[in-house]
Amino acid sequence: MLSNVKYYLLKMVSSILCRMPYKNILAIGSFLGPAIMNRIPKQRNRGIEQIMTGLLCEREDAERLLNKVYQRVGMSAMEMLYMPRLCREKLHIDEYVSIDHPEYLEAAYAEGKGIVGLTAHVGNWEWLGAGLALHGYDTSAIGKKQRDDALMRIINEYRAESGEHIYLTGTGGYEMIAAARSMKKNHILGFLSDKDGDRVGIPVRFMNRIFSFPQGPVVFAKKFRAPVLPIFVVRNEDRIGNTICVGKHFYYEETGDKKHDLLVNAQKMATIMEEFIKAHPADWMWFQHLFWTEPWSIEMYCRMTDEEKRKLSTEYLLRKERREAVHEKT
Repeated sequence: MLSNVKYYLLKMVSSILCRMPYKNILAIGSFLGPAIMNRIPKQRNRGIEQIMTGLLCEREDAERLLNKVYQRVGMSAMEMLYMPRLCREKLHIDEYVSIDHPEYLEAAYAEGKGIVGLTAHVGNWEWLGAGLALHGYDTSAIGKKQRDDALMRIINEYRAESGEHIYLTGTGGYEMIAAARSMKKNHILGFLSDKDGDRVGIPVRFMNRIFSFPQGPVVFAKKFRAPVLPIFVVRNEDRIGNTICVGKHFYYEETGDKKHDLLVNAQKMATIMEEFIKAHPADWMWFQHLFWTEPWSIEMYCRMTDEEKRKLSTEYLLRKERREAVHEKT
């Protein structure tokens, strides 16, 4: 009952926002983002700490950056509720979501093997999938079921309206079957790859830490011999509208050494992701809970040789020393 009430309230708010000019809803989001998020100390502290660690910067710089992040998160939240308007104005999609290098996207589709979309919680990732679909590209993704049923219901309705195919986890493995079918249909299958891969993840260096990289993009790239396409969305410099940034595709590299190949390919993907985030730091969700799996809890890390661990950890320890030096100054 309560979930239904919340759903209809969200629909009402969405309907009101869709009657407003685009610039106005962005202004509302830019105000509400920091106003709400700064009242959540746990996420704020995590965000500041992860910015200082990832960018090796002073606390004041981290606080300024986090405030920009909050502004953009608020704008993205308003845009999510603005999705029906986005779909209605499909003919003017470039005013809301443009693509910087459509030729890279076309080249990956031309391979005919499906596409592993390497992305992250950068910019308005909901509009990344919707934008691709509204531009006419077959788009799919595996999504995590949210605890909030009302929010999940409205998000899924809007995703379907845009033409995006989402396969939710927690369906007894059906999501993996559906994702495999979408690859065979030559869809781009998006993977938000900045999510902790838990114990079964692949240990990589990411943002000056050892990170459990999720297996999904690596496994699908190998299994389907499909092109991996770096693809992210960022807010435009004037903060009005978004741009989908597409890189050149590459393939899973195999040498015959399964463990080595997993480590090397996962690290390559993590590095691409990190470099893009550092180029657009205000667009990444720094406050998300990322590094909750310690290295010694990652099964593959435990099976690594001492030499492999040293290779992975030497740079980590050097950066840790620099990180601690920065923290001592604050």
